[in-house]
Amino acid sequence: MRITVFGATGRTGRLLVAAALEEGHHVTAYARTPGKLGIAHPDLSVVEGRLDDEEALTRAVRGADAVIEGVGSESEGTRRIVRAMAATGTRRLVAISTCSVPDPADLPDLRVRALARFVRTVAPRPWSEVRAAAGVVRASGLDWTLVRVARLADGPPTGQVRTGHYGHGAVGMSIRRADLAAFLLGQVTDRTYVGAAPAISG
Repeated sequence: MRITVFGATGRTGRLLVAAALEEGHHVTAYARTPGKLGIAHPDLSVVEGRLDDEEALTRAVRGADAVIEGVGSESEGTRRIVRAMAATGTRRLVAISTCSVPDPADLPDLRVRALARFVRTVAPRPWSEVRAAAGVVRASGLDWTLVRVARLADGPPTGQVRTGHYGHGAVGMSIRRADLAAFLLGQVTDRTYVGAAPAISG
């Protein structure tokens, strides 16, 4: 498959690009600073651009079977990505989000509430932006999935991912980046969560 990755030079993004290439996908990595990617592969294309470069965004998503978006704290960037996808007929969007974004299927969870309140207090703009970006994704009309996480950790993959909704006792508060990358990649072909916002943890 042809997969476009936004946020490709981040710690999770690089793991995601590497995993997708290892599985035999063709990857287009969108990067403001391509040199930070540090990956060379015959099935890797890099499009250099910022999130306000609509021409570059359109070029990056044209012909893609799926887009994985890891820049959820930039709602205008998400809006432009969605617009580029609509213009090129690209339907599948998998976006990283956080526990600050609620879902109707959630139940009250004191840990999640405390973390979201802390983020809102110390980083009000990212808190607001990630919620706005989630709203853009939900209203996009695309085949979207919002993958919500609370805390990210480094380390090798465990191969264990728990899915569900907050407040039901099935999902914890942390996941390794490598496991998140694997889950995101799996959503490209798995339609279980199309139009849904699962919470995941290790």
